[in-house]
Amino acid sequence: MAQTTSPPNAIEPILIPALKVGAFTGCSGFFLGGATAVLRSNPTVGLFAVGTGLNCFALGTTYSAIRSTMFRALQDPNFESPATFTPRERVYISGISGSLTGFSLGLVLRGRSNAVPGAIMWGLLGLGGQLAYNAADARHTEEVTSAIPAPKISLLDRAFRSKWNPIKKLTNAEYEEMLNGKLLALDAEIAITNEEIEKLEKASRQVKSD
Repeated sequence: MAQTTSPPNAIEPILIPALKVGAFTGCSGFFLGGATAVLRSNPTVGLFAVGTGLNCFALGTTYSAIRSTMFRALQDPNFESPATFTPRERVYISGISGSLTGFSLGLVLRGRSNAVPGAIMWGLLGLGGQLAYNAADARHTEEVTSAIPAPKISLLDRAFRSKWNPIKKLTNAEYEEMLNGKLLALDAEIAITNEEIEKLEKASRQVKSD
């Protein structure tokens, strides 16, 4: 039986990565909630930790799913490869995803009165988090780029490359380009010479026939 293989550019799933993000945020919320309950001398430390973990799990999963869905929806269908979004576009998408997450979970978990405040708070968190990530990424890219050593040019090469020097030192690419140009000119001359020889041979055959 023939097996069907997915193309290399197949669309990645949304739910599994979102659940992974939710598991990470849920574990973080569980430990953070437990520590907060201990500091506040809360008698129900376990319940408080579990409740905080579940809330963080819901927030992380919902936010990741909405954000991935928005990136997928805004991708150009004419291109097979994933779309490349600018840092500003990523900030907008992250902010909108945070607002939708805060609105929906605030409405479901805490009631209608908490929907709008949740949308504002989590929208600002989404914007701020993406801005912080963009700044850190730009800084890292700048550090990596600056760490690449610039090619060193010797004093002799600088002298040859000076506009005041009538003698120019060619690089390998320039020398290869010059040789290719001469070969093309030589091929053209050979073709012209062959045409002249053919004309002379035709003229010679006509004279002999006369």
